[in-house]
Amino acid sequence: MLDTVTRWEEQRVFEEIYREARQRIVGLTMGLSADELARTVPACPEWTVHQVVAHLSGEASDLVSGRMEGAPSDEWTARHVAERVDVPVEDLLEQWNAFGDKLAEMPRLPFQLALDAITHETDLRAALGRERLPDTVWQPTLVWMAPRRLTGVTVKTEFGDLGDGPITVEVEGYELWRAFFGRRSRRQMESWNWSDPAPIEKIPFFPARETDLVE
Repeated sequence: MLDTVTRWEEQRVFEEIYREARQRIVGLTMGLSADELARTVPACPEWTVHQVVAHLSGEASDLVSGRMEGAPSDEWTARHVAERVDVPVEDLLEQWNAFGDKLAEMPRLPFQLALDAITHETDLRAALGRERLPDTVWQPTLVWMAPRRLTGVTVKTEFGDLGDGPITVEVEGYELWRAFFGRRSRRQMESWNWSDPAPIEKIPFFPARETDLVE
């Protein structure tokens, strides 16, 4: 578990999360029809399935080449998509695999890269009507993130209590995990069973959605 490993072991865990997410996404998107690739991803409403893959491939490319100006801004991620608009998804996946292998040779893989990969894998699964990402993939990252992100809060989930603060919230673990990455609206987060006050602003790394997202 990520909450009980050493820093070196933690690095290995995130590398494994990223590698396995890449492998699953390749399997998920290889061979999709043109209509499926053009499908809007509800969790990323400005992107299609093809564009999400373009971002993931471009992100790996930029990390390997050191092209990190503006990262991780919207402009940085938009460039990934714009530069690959006409690249077939099979080529994007091949490039991502090549750059992903090079990332494995780096002395330290940014943990955000692994979190981004499983977040977008979840986005793609929902858009394509596939089954939800298994709990065993995302649950360790929830356990790792919750006490770090929600200081002063005890989060009561089906996996047990996370953190030990005076404020409490009862919430399904998956809902909180998705909210960390801006996949839930403020209204949805406020609807959880909070004691008072409810520090909603501590939850999302990215701005909360304006509209509800139900998955």
